[in-house]
Amino acid sequence: MSGCEPVIGVSYRDSTPCPSEVVQPPKGAPNVVFIVLDDVGFGQIGCFGGPIETPNIDRLAAGGLRYNNFHTTAMCSPTRACLLTGRNHHSVGIGAVIDLPAGYPGYSMTLSKSAATLPEILVGNGFNTFAVGKWHLSEHFNARGPFDNWPTGRGFEKYYGFIGSETNQWYPDLVIGTTRVDPPKTPEEGYHISEDLVDHAVGFINSQQAAEPDDPYFMYLSFGACHAPHHAPQEYIEMYEGKFDQGWDVVRNETLARQRAMGIVPEDTELPERNPDIPAWEDLSGDEQRVFAKEQEVYAGFLTHTDAQIGRFLDHLEEMDQLNDTMIILISDNGASREGGFNGTSNNYLYFNRINENVTAILSHIDELGGTETWNHYATGWAMAGNTPFKRYKQNTHEGGIHDPMIIYYPALIEDGGGIREQYTHAVDIVPTVLEVLGLSAPEVYNGHSQKPIEGVSFAETLTDPNADTGKYIQYYEMLGNRALWYRGWKATAYHPPESGGDFMNDTWELYNTDEDFSEVHDLASLYPKKLQELIDLWFFEAGKYNVLPLDDRQKARFQPAPKTGVFTYYPGTEKIVEPELPDTLNHSYKITASVDIPESGAEGVLFSIGGRFGGLSLFVMDGHLVCDYNFVGERHYIVRSTSEVPAGRSALSMAFDLTGSHRGVCTLYIDGQARGSAEVMIQPYRYSFEEGLEIGKDPQTPVSKNYESPFEFNGTLEKVVMEVEG
Repeated sequence: MSGCEPVIGVSYRDSTPCPSEVVQPPKGAPNVVFIVLDDVGFGQIGCFGGPIETPNIDRLAAGGLRYNNFHTTAMCSPTRACLLTGRNHHSVGIGAVIDLPAGYPGYSMTLSKSAATLPEILVGNGFNTFAVGKWHLSEHFNARGPFDNWPTGRGFEKYYGFIGSETNQWYPDLVIGTTRVDPPKTPEEGYHISEDLVDHAVGFINSQQAAEPDDPYFMYLSFGACHAPHHAPQEYIEMYEGKFDQGWDVVRNETLARQRAMGIVPEDTELPERNPDIPAWEDLSGDEQRVFAKEQEVYAGFLTHTDAQIGRFLDHLEEMDQLNDTMIILISDNGASREGGFNGTSNNYLYFNRINENVTAILSHIDELGGTETWNHYATGWAMAGNTPFKRYKQNTHEGGIHDPMIIYYPALIEDGGGIREQYTHAVDIVPTVLEVLGLSAPEVYNGHSQKPIEGVSFAETLTDPNADTGKYIQYYEMLGNRALWYRGWKATAYHPPESGGDFMNDTWELYNTDEDFSEVHDLASLYPKKLQELIDLWFFEAGKYNVLPLDDRQKARFQPAPKTGVFTYYPGTEKIVEPELPDTLNHSYKITASVDIPESGAEGVLFSIGGRFGGLSLFVMDGHLVCDYNFVGERHYIVRSTSEVPAGRSALSMAFDLTGSHRGVCTLYIDGQARGSAEVMIQPYRYSFEEGLEIGKDPQTPVSKNYESPFEFNGTLEKVVMEVEG
């Protein structure tokens, strides 16, 4: 504040105003752009030696710097918390993905107000701030809010994207600000979310620059790629036909050879043995090889298509003469993902419902992989290859989960474009680096909240000095019970088997000298037990410091919140409600009643729906009859059709589900209180959908039922829908 006190008289003629205060950005401040990829491993993009064509990412690397010793938290929400706050993930309450709250300070899944985000800092220093794409940093996903941890609540002035962990790339769950909106067009009209995100990023920048061409901006461009589902236009998939028939063992060796040749890994880097859950490619059956190779072709097409959108974005900055005045930081949020399972899948909701899909089933969909009819993921062996030269995967604290690509492009400072930096860096270090480059400091108090100190370490000096010592000497890791600590070139790490019942004492700690053993091949625990114990003790010290304890390996229990029961009333126009905040239709008895008025000419359409093509339920009117379709994980449809027609005029159309066993029961249809048909049905165990939620009067994204096309809006009068879920 200027301290000016206005003089107030009777009129403006005998009054003196204070000058308007306009916050000015630092003189000559660059634009700042974060480009975040999802589930992309160290060994997948071209400029890190990968087998996938990424010419536009490579273009950034050629004019910027590749950091070959950059690390993340091993999962998406925690890495994003570090990336945007400059504090460790447990320290700000995001100890795992946002969907897994545990009620402890490090696992509240409420992004701490004591850690102002980078956009909050920048918007207070004269920057405009925009976020486009994946968020996954709010524990609340629905219209009721609160929205304080949605992007516009954490410093971004404009937002367009999806709030949750993943979305259908063809039919996404989209939000503008805090309001859900439909995609601007359909896949048949050429829609893909990656293209849409770049369109909006460009649009936000154009609008801002038209109004204030001299003001800098911060753009957070966070793609859904390459998280499942792996969706890509067919021409990009076809680019890779036959390119992976040699299998993951050969691809790993080819990748490491390229990495050594380009200097992205030390010349003496060794390739670890295959991860223990992965067989030799040559030991697979012919059908397995055919399916798995196709899955990798689809993934590669997805990444190359994403790269093309990054190219469109860079081209636009260049056309605006802004590319060289912009600091661009590109990262992946964690290593390649094994969440597709051993075989991969044509429908990843099978995985989330603990159902395995065999190779024969995937083979029947092989030509659909990557298209609108599948929600596909690749086989675990390709995640192993994608993390070359490292062990294990996303979720793990071996290097395969936490050692990821980072590129920084900023020609105003970087004089050795195409260079490689070897300093140990982490996502938590990016905020202090950006602040140092901009000449700004993090506030001690923000919006009335005392602030945690920045916990990362700036590596800004490395932009100009390849030999700079950043002063970073320690970094802890923990994810779902997996633990690690890096300390002055040594690393202790413990793999923790998933859902191990809270037994952490029997995990085996390993010890590596990562200065000499880049890929964790030589476990030195038995040779240096004192060094190992020193690092374990340090891990516990850091864990106490940053709210890591208590360790918690539960995923199923934390993923499923307490069921919502009671009476719920919905009206047409109600904004979609997504899981996990839905009334429980998975393991409770319930009744749904739609109050309608049907004209003499008849009416049809959806009255109530949850989910979509890959699992859900829909109550609708078709051909004069009331119909309920239970779609069991996209694998089987249980259809109940009323034995009599729906009458004209006002009536109550109901379906009741009576639970008879675990996730099974009897569905009965009622017209004006009279039973009109029933059948036994089976419903999926854990989740319908991350994004296709409860809808009234329509089924807008993908259809629950094969008997209609979305949105199949009800064309009679729908007054309300009442849902009663037994406690």
